[in-house]
Amino acid sequence: MIPKILSNWKVVVLSFLGATTFWFFSALGKEYNYRIQHPIEFVYNKDSLIAIKALPEFVDIDVSGGGWDLFRESFWFVDPVVFELDNPAAIRYLTRPTILPIISDQLKEYRVNFLYTDTLYVNIDRKVSRSVNLRIDSTKISMDDDYRIITPITLSPDTATIYGPTSFIDTLKQDYHIKLEAKSIDKAFDRFVKLGLPEAFDIYSTPPTVNVKFEVDRFDRLEIASMVEMQNFPADSSVYITNPNVTVRFVVQRELREDYFSDDFKVVVDYNLINKGDSTAPAIVVYHPENVLEVETIPDSLAISYGN
Repeated sequence: MIPKILSNWKVVVLSFLGATTFWFFSALGKEYNYRIQHPIEFVYNKDSLIAIKALPEFVDIDVSGGGWDLFRESFWFVDPVVFELDNPAAIRYLTRPTILPIISDQLKEYRVNFLYTDTLYVNIDRKVSRSVNLRIDSTKISMDDDYRIITPITLSPDTATIYGPTSFIDTLKQDYHIKLEAKSIDKAFDRFVKLGLPEAFDIYSTPPTVNVKFEVDRFDRLEIASMVEMQNFPADSSVYITNPNVTVRFVVQRELREDYFSDDFKVVVDYNLINKGDSTAPAIVVYHPENVLEVETIPDSLAISYGN
């Protein structure tokens, strides 16, 4: 009994598959109207031209055609419609009157009923190059606290040729500044770094990297008490500095640090520089050891008193 039932089921299944297959192939032989997204391709000289925006990849069209053709279209088993651009750098878009004849000519297996895509925008530029001098702004290098650059920054090579679309290359100046991505540098720097060019539009440089070198050292911030000297004040002491004491602050490279004394610094207040509005005068450091940097006084100006 069971073998007979199984045999009947096989007959039913085979009959169903046969009917389905017949219907499927019969349906594919008919003509249909269908809205499709057909792939397109732009052909131009990619050695001398660059697309600076992504080019369209499809056109939206309504077509009539055989079921087999539409079946292949559904699974993208089709060749793209080719748009050959003779002078693409001068073209910014293609409109429906230009697009439709090209599509109709290449999609001969279909009858194109309507083109929904009314405009194809293209942005293609000429590829050019420019040689630039490579520079680094030392003030924009991220150093760790109390560390500073103590040698000239060397770049090898110190020139590069940058390639890209005209619209980008024309914005470049003769000096191209490289930005170091490293943060809180506290040791000698010797690395190959990229130029930091935009990662688009096939922009690149030769060489692609440059070797950057410089030495660093730690600096200490120190201070020392000092008494200011008066210059050009009246000899009769009718005008004098209310408090002639200041603190001199400075930084020094740790490797060059030594013992410092107040006599190593000379701070003066000039009578001729008195601000009549608030009766103060600036404290000016006129002498200090050669190996100290960023010398300043606290306070930076002193009150002036007038006798009777």
